Amino acid sequence: MRIWALAVGFLAVIVCGSIANAEVPKTDAARKAAIQALTWREGELLELPKSRGTLKSPKGIDQLLGRDAVSVYEVLNGVEAPPGIEAAIYDDQAKTIVYFQNAGGGFVRLDDWDEVDADAMLKSVSESTEAANIKRKEAGISAIHVGKWLERPQLNRTTNTVRWAFEATDEGSEPLVNSVALVLGRDGFEKLIWVGPKSALSDGLLNIALGSFSFPAGGRYSDFKDGDKVAEYGIAGLVASVLGAKFAAKVGLFAAMAVLLKKFGVFIVIGAGAVVTWLWRVIGRRKPAGE
Repeated sequence: MRIWALAVGFLAVIVCGSIANAEVPKTDAARKAAIQALTWREGELLELPKSRGTLKSPKGIDQLLGRDAVSVYEVLNGVEAPPGIEAAIYDDQAKTIVYFQNAGGGFVRLDDWDEVDADAMLKSVSESTEAANIKRKEAGISAIHVGKWLERPQLNRTTNTVRWAFEATDEGSEPLVNSVALVLGRDGFEKLIWVGPKSALSDGLLNIALGSFSFPAGGRYSDFKDGDKVAEYGIAGLVASVLGAKFAAKVGLFAAMAVLLKKFGVFIVIGAGAVVTWLWRVIGRRKPAGE
């Protein structure tokens, strides 16, 4: 049986997954036992349960699918998982993890990108994270304080992805980094969340995750056809909402927020409350002799 070196992060609350409605582990021993019980995979071609996309990460990168991904999120974050978590990949060497979170809602237009205000976004994330620290402390997890942008939000119109990264500090630990990529599809998007210490930022796991994931044939952004459902918000509304409802309100995106909240429920509130997950303590991976 494996013992995995993972760590504790945070996001907000909603029932979704295998340990939802159960007590979230609050000690390292309980977290370790829960992690040991998961089904870890490696090098498999997986069909993800919500997006119906595929995930094929290389050898040496561990995979979790469906309920196991939900469970590891809840175990390591100290709270229940948000909706849409459908997979995770983990690099045992760098001790970093990427979560895959899916949401539908229609084809997202790109014509309002100029309305994105990165500085207002970061301020909103910082304020919301400070509020979320109350739940972290209740779960026995140290507080997080958001710092500066390491990569301001960027839209790649060739790959139809948006990326950003910012720094934060975990009380009593080294600087941490939250790096996120939104992969747009024909109906909604996939959110990839990289978790790790600043020293592991160059490990490339988010790039591996992006290269490993694909929407199904007919479901890619480029597969859009006239008559398809179009989201009632553009990319600026989506990015603002994922990063924080306060920012969306400041730039007048009330209509977009109302639609997103209706479509995705607490998914967007989670983005507002705590858009990042973190690694802060390595439990350590060991194998029994002969494994």
